[in-house]
Amino acid sequence: MSRGDRQHSGKAVLYTVGLFAAAFAIGAWLAGYAAPGHEAAWWISGALLAVGLVVGLKVLEAAALLAAPFLLAKMAARWAVTGQPLDPRKDGDRHDWIAYLLFVPSYALFALLTGAGVGFVDGGLGFFFSALAYAAVGLVLGAVAARILLRYALETG
Repeated sequence: MSRGDRQHSGKAVLYTVGLFAAAFAIGAWLAGYAAPGHEAAWWISGALLAVGLVVGLKVLEAAALLAAPFLLAKMAARWAVTGQPLDPRKDGDRHDWIAYLLFVPSYALFALLTGAGVGFVDGGLGFFFSALAYAAVGLVLGAVAARILLRYALETG
């Protein structure tokens, strides 16, 4: 699927909504261990893990905005030298690793902070173990989310 392909936009929306629902469900499930018996913690935990996906995307957006002037300068220099602003080589998705490198740790850090906050509730795993559990789940969910978002949601524009 090429960038800007509208044929699979319904699939992208479905996967993105499913990803938010899965993040919410996993957050609520984790709160069952980190804060057992506290229904408000379940709702807050689920909502924060779903919102964490938006935070990860905002980190990608901020990195893109910071890198844009350098990429535009590179394109201008290439245009001045070769007459073509774009690199004629077809190198595929060689820069996707940068998105993984930014999205996964930012989502895991947000999940860690969520777990630390939920861990303050009495009767659960406690501050430290709750934060570790949320961070571990955040790493895995962040990797899966980055793969889904890069493959489907960001491809269709």
